[in-house]
Amino acid sequence: MEPFSISLSEMTDKGSRYKRLLIILAISFLATSLAAYFLFFKGNNSNIWIFLGWGIYFLLYIYFGFVGYNTEMFINGDNFALEYQFGFFSKVPDKIIWETVTKVKLGFTYIAFFKRTGKRKVIKIGWLPYSKVKEIKNMVDSICKEKNIEVVVAEYHKEQELEDEK
Repeated sequence: MEPFSISLSEMTDKGSRYKRLLIILAISFLATSLAAYFLFFKGNNSNIWIFLGWGIYFLLYIYFGFVGYNTEMFINGDNFALEYQFGFFSKVPDKIIWETVTKVKLGFTYIAFFKRTGKRKVIKIGWLPYSKVKEIKNMVDSICKEKNIEVVVAEYHKEQELEDEK
C-alpha cells in the first residue's frame, strides 16, 4: 500500500467548527466589552481603559481568526499508522497505529477504530464535503483489507411508516 495524504486545508469552506469558534469569540468579545464598560463607567474612571480593553480583545480576535483560517488540516496514512489533524487546538496530530486496531466501522459521518485494549477511537468527518468523506473512507477501507482488519460498513435503515389500520 502506498502512503496517501489528503489535504483538507484547500477547501473553500473551513466548516462549521471554525464558524462556531468565530461566533463564540464575537459573543465573548461583546460580553467582555459591555462588562468592562459598565465597570469603568460606574467607577467614573477614564474611558481610555474601555478602548484599551476593546483594542486588546479585538487584536486577539483577529489573531485567532487568522491562525484558525491558516491551520493545516490533513489526513495521512501509510502501512504503519493513520495520522490526522482537524484544527488548531491540538498542536500535535493524532495517530492511530494499525497494529493496535482489531476492527473498523465506517459510518456515514464517522470512522470508528476498535483497539485491542477494548477502547474505541472515533474520527468525526461529517463536516467535510462528501467527496472528501468518500475518499477518506475508501483509503481506510483499502488499508484495512490489506492488513486483514475487519471492516464493518454502517447501513441505512429506513423506518417503516405506521400505516392506518382500520
